Amino acid sequence: MTDTTTVVAMPSDRTTNFDWGAIIGGALIATALSFVLFAFGSAAGIASVSPYSWNNPSGMTLTIIGAAYISFVMIGSFLIGGYFAGRYRRPAGAAASAEERQSRDGAHGLLMWALALLIGVAIAYWSTASVVSGVSNAAGGAAAAAARSDGVSDAIDRMLRSGAAEPGSDAAPRDARAEIARVLSASALTRGEISNEDRDYVARLVAAEARIPPEEARKRVDAAIERAKEAANTARKTAAGIAFLIGALSVLAAGAAYWAAMVGGRERESNVWR
Repeated sequence: MTDTTTVVAMPSDRTTNFDWGAIIGGALIATALSFVLFAFGSAAGIASVSPYSWNNPSGMTLTIIGAAYISFVMIGSFLIGGYFAGRYRRPAGAAASAEERQSRDGAHGLLMWALALLIGVAIAYWSTASVVSGVSNAAGGAAAAAARSDGVSDAIDRMLRSGAAEPGSDAAPRDARAEIARVLSASALTRGEISNEDRDYVARLVAAEARIPPEEARKRVDAAIERAKEAANTARKTAAGIAFLIGALSVLAAGAAYWAAMVGGRERESNVWR
């Protein structure tokens, strides 16, 4: 009598190639670690600058250190999160080749990176919205108007410096500073530039208030407008540089997460393989 053994292939209970538990866990680890490190870096940066010290680091030094620290935090956090996602995901079936397993590990790292990035953006948006809402509710419309006028207060201070020359007219308005702020703010917000008519009007206000000739007042107005344009252009370049830095670091962090997930997968395969 011959014994016959029948081997039946049991269907796998896996319905997807992705282990979302490992992906979500890695994303949470990366987000939490980056939050803690950013908080520590912010505290260290604030502590390094003192109003009582004449030996504070320069702005360029703080910028370089800040950019390097942000790079370290972003790439390091995603390295650890990617390693976790690759190391602790469920192994693939025995039919999967080594290349297929590595590809799946890397895909887990990329998904972890995308999820952690979305969580970070959501937290930043929620925090900013909460702060803005609280300030708006506490201060109301007056705070918003004051914030808009603060941007041109320095330019107005320069234009209204008293001069030795006698004014061309004594009909200076009682609130010339506020009127100049309204003219400059309205022109910048509605048209993006100051018209010649507004320049002439502001120059007359400056001449009457600062007691200087109209020609000197027009020179001050033109110089103040040019300084404001230069400041706006500098702010635009700074914002573009920050956006480029964040984008480049995000791409590098994606590569780091992909590589770390494959490293974690290799360590998983060296201990348990099926």
